[in-house]
Amino acid sequence: MFPGCRDKATHTWLRRLTQTSVKSTRKNERQVHRDLPTRAILKFRTKRSGRTMSALGDFPFLTLADPLTTGEGALDPLGLATIGDRLADQALPGLRARMSRPRFVTAIAVAAAVCDGMEERVAVDDVTPAHIVFEWLLVEAFVRIGQTSTTKGTPGTMKAQRAKAAGIALSAKTYLHVPGIFGFHGVYKPLARHLGIVDDDMRLGDNGYALVKEWQQEQGLLGFLESSVTRGPGSSFRQLLRSAVEEGLTRGHSTRSPAWQGWGLLAKHLAPGTIGPAESALIRRMVLDQKGGTRGEVFRLLEVAQVNDEPESNIVRDVLIPEASKELRNRLTAIAAYEAVGTLLEDALDWIRHLSSMAGARAITVSDYGKQSDTHRIATELRGAFRSAEEALASSPLLLQQQLAALAKSFDRVRDTEQLFEAVLAHHGEIQKAKKPDGKREWFERGDRGATFVRVPYRLIEPPKLRDWWSRPYRINTARSFLNDLRPGAA
Repeated sequence: MFPGCRDKATHTWLRRLTQTSVKSTRKNERQVHRDLPTRAILKFRTKRSGRTMSALGDFPFLTLADPLTTGEGALDPLGLATIGDRLADQALPGLRARMSRPRFVTAIAVAAAVCDGMEERVAVDDVTPAHIVFEWLLVEAFVRIGQTSTTKGTPGTMKAQRAKAAGIALSAKTYLHVPGIFGFHGVYKPLARHLGIVDDDMRLGDNGYALVKEWQQEQGLLGFLESSVTRGPGSSFRQLLRSAVEEGLTRGHSTRSPAWQGWGLLAKHLAPGTIGPAESALIRRMVLDQKGGTRGEVFRLLEVAQVNDEPESNIVRDVLIPEASKELRNRLTAIAAYEAVGTLLEDALDWIRHLSSMAGARAITVSDYGKQSDTHRIATELRGAFRSAEEALASSPLLLQQQLAALAKSFDRVRDTEQLFEAVLAHHGEIQKAKKPDGKREWFERGDRGATFVRVPYRLIEPPKLRDWWSRPYRINTARSFLNDLRPGAA
């Protein structure tokens, strides 16, 4: 099959290489390379031409894998999220974009009360703390007993549904991979800490004690708090949950049968859609407290405006900024100015993706990029957008100003489409390389003289269009969702 190739190992490798589909996965490619003979260059002589060929040179799509950058980094290709998050923190401290149901701060407080004294304990699996065992129980209760209308927005529900369907218990292996980030404790803990409901070690704080006290009163569970003078049904409920958590720690998984009475009690008293008016009013006062900076002002303005399903960009520009105090207006103006920069940079990148996608197997160059009127507009507007953003962030913390300056430095020489093309790709490459733990692959393959080819997962068929929405969330929708749950009569 390969005349002139007398080495058996080389012959075997070449045969396997030619039989490998062009659609082979990167895993298959790495397997081929692991079988590559150790000589630096493989050469064989073809029967037809008689010329010497390099086996590596004649198969350009199979290259030795770089172990440090083989992972995909599909999120935030230009590294714009960090500044956006910190700008959102200034306007709405404690909130996160993934939050939607405020009652989970009550669930965190109840978990802290149940797990009092067990904060340092870890399950037999060596990874699961007590409050996550409580989380297993609550999420499983919602799946077993709760109604979708009242438990909507609960993290981990799909995992619990799969475990229930398979007839297996929730555990570190069957629940969320990193519940400390993706479970309801992970999602809502920043707000619970900011409100003083729990501390960093998940111990109940003063506001947490007040919240559980209000909750037990309204739910008819007097005595739930261990320090309560009054004894009542809450005391037995707390002990029921505590024993389930302790056994979960000992066994490394939830241990209660489908007939356990705790499922119904948990679903009845902690479903996010059944929050009581007194509990709701207390959470509302905590969220709107002056200690939250401009957070309370944003909530009050949104409540008065009663906006519909508008994008966050429109709400910030048309509803909040015109009525905001000077402090809040400065913070929101900084967000809008930064997003003007972000939109230009994202569109610049998306034009490269789109043009390469439409070019098929042909790599695109700066010449193709320069034929688009939109790329000329971006190259022209970018310097002014950066200048406006720097002015808008003048009163922001120094770290934010430094991060914006570092971003601007990557594009400070852009005057035309050629410079924009190269600056965007260079910045993207640096961002991907810096991603933890060991860097991520770039979205593009580069060749001689700037030839660029977008990799298949990142093709973009539709051309970028002018838009009035922002790619980064600024927690306005979180505030709206909270207001919807906390309004009188919402439950």
